Amino acid sequence: MKSQSDIDTELGRLGTLLPGLIAELPADKVLEAFAEEARTLTEQVPDEQRAYVTHRINCLLAAAGLIPGETEGEPCPTGV
Repeated sequence: MKSQSDIDTELGRLGTLLPGLIAELPADKVLEAFAEEARTLTEQVPDEQRAYVTHRINCLLAAAGLIPGETEGEPCPTGV
């Protein structure tokens, strides 16, 4: 994943996948399953995009109630 478009497309896919994981899996397995789904993105993201990807993933997880709220005081974008 090198282009911003590819990264945003994958983040969108992860965002749409998350509600299904929550519905289908026990609560203690959701983060593990999500991490596995996100692995391709998180392992292949360019260094200059790493903070962006981490922030967006944290926002997805916070919005789903899986982790505490917004990271580092930065607001999560709406419609993610």
